[in-house]
Amino acid sequence: RAVQRRMSSPDSVIAGLNVLQTAQTLGIALHSQKKYVEAEVVNRELLSRRRELQGAEHPGTLTTLMSLASVFSEQEKLDDALAILNDVRTIQGRVLGAEDLNTLTTTTN
Repeated sequence: RAVQRRMSSPDSVIAGLNVLQTAQTLGIALHSQKKYVEAEVVNRELLSRRRELQGAEHPGTLTTLMSLASVFSEQEKLDDALAILNDVRTIQGRVLGAEDLNTLTTTTN
């Protein structure tokens, strides 16, 4: 809840970005500990905040989407994971170009 309050607060853009990074790190840690349900919750909330604050095509938002796809894959929610990967690949192709390394990496996942 403390993370949610800080992420919702308009006090400081820098503080907001720090909270986003902290939440991203928490999601990665939970994933590493195989706490997939908790990692999904953190990543969904983080995705919502990143879209709100940074936009749908921001690299941080795309990273969070990739993290969420990985969590879905571990939970064997393969249709959900594939849908996210397709969305990310489409955005990357449009923003970065089809030959960009990030786009190609997403395509091979």
